[in-house]
Amino acid sequence: MTKIKISIKASGYKGSYDEKESAKSIVIDKDLNSFQLTENDLKHILTSIITAIKEIKAEYPDEQTNVSYHNDNRLESIMFEIEFNDKSGDSQIIKEKAFFEEVAEHSSLQSLIFDYCDVTDNGEEGTRIWVMGEYMQGTPAGTYAILALANKNKKWISKYIDFLKTNDLDNEFEQMWHIKALIEKYGWCKETCSLAIARNVSCCGQTGKEQCAAFLDEGLLDYLNSEENRKEFIDLISQEFEEWDQVELRLKDGSKKYYIVYVVNYVDHFDKVLKEEEINEMKTGLLNKLEDYNTN
Repeated sequence: MTKIKISIKASGYKGSYDEKESAKSIVIDKDLNSFQLTENDLKHILTSIITAIKEIKAEYPDEQTNVSYHNDNRLESIMFEIEFNDKSGDSQIIKEKAFFEEVAEHSSLQSLIFDYCDVTDNGEEGTRIWVMGEYMQGTPAGTYAILALANKNKKWISKYIDFLKTNDLDNEFEQMWHIKALIEKYGWCKETCSLAIARNVSCCGQTGKEQCAAFLDEGLLDYLNSEENRKEFIDLISQEFEEWDQVELRLKDGSKKYYIVYVVNYVDHFDKVLKEEEINEMKTGLLNKLEDYNTN
């Protein structure tokens, strides 16, 4: 077979929570320079998948963007697989995880990985579409795409953190294991410290605080014994609060009570690392933001 077949299934809800299913089958020409998937094949496949998902999303009147809750029509899950023949003529089927591990090997395809993460954003309740699994809900769509990059080079951990912020971390699915695996892979460094800090603040979710407490006993405290490492860690905490969308959201809410509960008190998550005066200084800085916002 000199063709590649891409099969995409999608499911969501229509009207009074009636299930609505969609499916697309795409056939494209195979690059004949190799029996394996070439860089050109991967590019053509991923571009086709992104286009198909956009078309599927358009079938649902809810446009999946800038919403906090989906009402009657929404796309919730997708699944795709790629089929082609190998050198022996046997059919090979590749699913999302293995596909993106191949895509990540090619730097020219990195922007398409980000495009895929973008198009699978804004699924159920304003978070992400999820991957259709054998037992219903699976991992948030885009997880394997962004992890493939992060596992190639630690510089992409910052993009993984951005991705985690689009996950519904109050209903976690494997994220804690992915985070742990990245930290074990690279050890403690600036990038993994940023990930741990985000896990304690913007990506806290169900188990973030507990996971970060475990990190302290898994080498983080030893890493922070160095004054240079500790200073960098504190700077990264300050940066996390500067970049955390929740700060601006709570400022606009105008409630000092909720600003303290849902922003300021997160500084206490670092009470095993920071000195009391450092905690107080960070909290004072955050409270000054509220005062400045109300004054202006």
